[in-house]
This record gives sequence, C-alpha cells and structure tokens, in this order.
Amino acid sequence: MKAVNQIEKNQRTAFWKLTGPSLIVFAVVFLIPFAYSLLISFSDGESVLYGAPELNGIRNYAEVLTSPDFYSSLLHTVVFVVLTISIELVVSMMTAVLLNEELPGSKVFRLIFSIPLMIAPVVAGLMWRWMFADQYGVVNGLLGLVGIQGPLWFTSAVTAFSTVLISSIWLAAPFVILVLLSGMSNLSPDLNEAAEIDGANKWQTFWKVVLPQLKPTILIILVIRITDAARVYDLVYILTGGGPGGSTEVVSTYIYKEIFVFLRFGEGAAASLVITLVILAVSTLLNKVLSSEEV
Repeated sequence: MKAVNQIEKNQRTAFWKLTGPSLIVFAVVFLIPFAYSLLISFSDGESVLYGAPELNGIRNYAEVLTSPDFYSSLLHTVVFVVLTISIELVVSMMTAVLLNEELPGSKVFRLIFSIPLMIAPVVAGLMWRWMFADQYGVVNGLLGLVGIQGPLWFTSAVTAFSTVLISSIWLAAPFVILVLLSGMSNLSPDLNEAAEIDGANKWQTFWKVVLPQLKPTILIILVIRITDAARVYDLVYILTGGGPGGSTEVVSTYIYKEIFVFLRFGEGAAASLVITLVILAVSTLLNKVLSSEEV
C-alpha cells in the first residue's frame, strides 16, 4: 500500500514538474492580460488612460452593442469568414484529390503549395499590395496581356474586399490542402475498390465514399480556420486599412482603431471580449459536432 501511495505521489510530482512551467507561462501571457482586459472593459476610458481604472458598469458594452460601426465590422467579418473558408474548402479539396492521385510531379507541387505557409501574413500583405497596384502591379499587367483593363483595386468596396479575400485564400489554402491530404492518406482503399466494382464512377465514389470519411477532417479544418479567419487583422491593415469608407473594416481593425486611434480603451476591450465570446461559442458548437462525428 505504501509503495502504491509513493508511486502516486511521484506521479503527481512529475506532473507538476512537467506542466508547472507551461502553466506559469500560460498565466503570464494569457490569464493576466485577459483579466486586465476584462477590468478595462468595465472601466471608464479616460481613467484607464491615466493609469487608474474607474468602474463604470456595463456602459462600454452598451456602447459597443449599439454601435453601427461594430455591427458593420461584424458583418464584414462574417462575410469574410464564410467566403474565404467556402472557397478554400472547394479549391483545396480539388487540389488535394489531384495530388492524392500521385500523378507525375505531385511531390514537387506539394512542396510548392506549402511555400505560403512559410511567409508571415504581414509580408504576404505587402507582397499582394504591390501586386494589386494599379500602375505597376503584376495582376493588372497580366490582365492587360489578355485585353482586360485592370481595375483600381483599392478604390471600390468590392475590389478592395476581393484583394483581402484572394490574399487570405493564398495564405491559408496550403494548410487546408495538407490536412486534407493527411486525411485522405488514412482512408481505406477497400471501400473505393468496392464502389468501382459496383459500377460507381469517380464522382460517385468521391461523393458517396470518400467525402463521408473526410467529415472529421473537414470539421477539424473548420474549427481551426473559422477561429483564425475571424480574427484576421494583418492582411486588412496592410492592404486596405479598413477602407475605402470602412467597407473592409473587420472586428480586429475596429478594435484596433477604438483603442489606439480614438483612445476608447473601454469600448475596445468590451468589443474584444464580445467577439471572443462569439468565437468561443462557434468553436464549442463545432467541437460538439466533431465529437458526435467521432462517436
């Protein structure tokens, strides 16, 4: 009995020795800033500016939840998340299916598709801003070669939003492709062979056999990408700055401007916590769906 107790004690000691440093780091980089942000969200902005937060109740949350600018940025964020993830899944699925066929050169293309993962979003944003430039950009140059007059990409709402969308897809699609390829590599070939024996063509085999087996993989992608896309900031800030006329303003840039431009610290902190709760709710729902799929 003493030996068993000693073993359990050693296990607990080993557990705290291994996890203790990580928990300390987690508290320093997340819990303490989160608690301070929570305090600021219930405080008067001017008092925060002078380093002595004074509580003002839920006034900041009321300001945010009645602000047309907040709902406009939230709408832009939702549209961005839906469009970028939908296009990413379609394009990445088609690419992953082709690469999974092990065609000649597929290994080289896998390497090429992984290159954007090595580039920081800020660097990618600067690169795409130069590419979309109206006078010397390579995008309008290529359009001119086929007789198409390239637009002034950053002067209208639709084209400016398109630049952010294209840049985001270019950055994130390789991750989705690699995850889908990983999921496809774990599929049993016996089901595909059985479907072919039954007379199913490639489209029917993919739709009825392959895709249902990839549901857990797709749900994992959704959990990660929705959380990531909902907090997009780098690309919007570098490419459009939220313009023209706030047409590409997302929640992250809205919070940035509230805090660092207008010095409304309380409203900015409140908005950040509101969007955190929204993302947390969506992630929790997707995790529940993922758990039910695994069962």
